[in-house]
Amino acid sequence: MNEQIVYYGFTNNPDRPHGLLHGKEPTPAIKEFVGDAHDLRFLKCPAYKDVMRNVFAIPSWFTLELVVESIGLGSNIVSQDFLDNYITTHSEKKNVYAVEQSMMCIAKDDSLLMTQEPASMTDNSFTRSCGVISGTFDIGKHFRMLSCAFFVKQGVNKVNINEDDSLYYLRFHTDKKIKFVPFFMSPKFESLILNLGFQNTNSNSWKPLEYYYKLFKKKNLKKLLVEEIKKNIL
Repeated sequence: MNEQIVYYGFTNNPDRPHGLLHGKEPTPAIKEFVGDAHDLRFLKCPAYKDVMRNVFAIPSWFTLELVVESIGLGSNIVSQDFLDNYITTHSEKKNVYAVEQSMMCIAKDDSLLMTQEPASMTDNSFTRSCGVISGTFDIGKHFRMLSCAFFVKQGVNKVNINEDDSLYYLRFHTDKKIKFVPFFMSPKFESLILNLGFQNTNSNSWKPLEYYYKLFKKKNLKKLLVEEIKKNIL
C-alpha cells in the first residue's frame, strides 16, 4: 500500500472538553507559510520538499492569554480551574510548561516513527514568544497522549494563544501518504490508556522507550486499543 493509516482522537475527559468540538484533523504544515503562493522558488527545492513531506500542523483549541509570573503562569481572562486543567507547570525557574490538549495518534501498521516538533514555518504570537520541546516515538508500538510542552523565551511577559493558531507540528517518518482516521475516545478506551504514560516516582524510575515497546507488545495492548478504536470510528 502507498499509504499509512493513523488513527487520531481527542480526550473525552470532562475537565478538558474542548477537543471534542474544536479538535481538527492535522493539516499539511507547508501551507502555514506558503498559503496560495506558487511563485516562491524554494518550493521547487527537493531538499525543502523532502523535509516538509508528511509534516502536519496542530492548532490550538482555544484563545488564551497567559501572564508570566514568578510563581508560574496566570491569566486575566480564564478561571484558575481552567488553567489547572489545561496548563501544566514543569519548571517555574526555567519557565517550562505544557498546554494539555490531549490528543492521541496510533498507527495501524506495526511501526511508524512520529516526531512532535516546533512549528518552524508558522509565524504567530505563540511561536514568537515560546519554543516547543521536541520528542520522537513509535506510534505503532507505544501509545500516549500528546500535550504541547514549551518554554517561554527570555524577556517575554505575556503568552498569547489564539484559537486555530498552530502550536506544533507532527512529523511522520515515512515516504508513504498519511491517511488520518478520526475516532471517538470511549470511556473504555480512556480507561485502557489511563496508566500507559511514563511514571517517575520513588518506586518507578524512567525507562527507555525500547522498554515500553517490548512491554506493550508483551501485554498485547495495541490489539485492545485498535479493537476499541474500530468500534468508534467517526
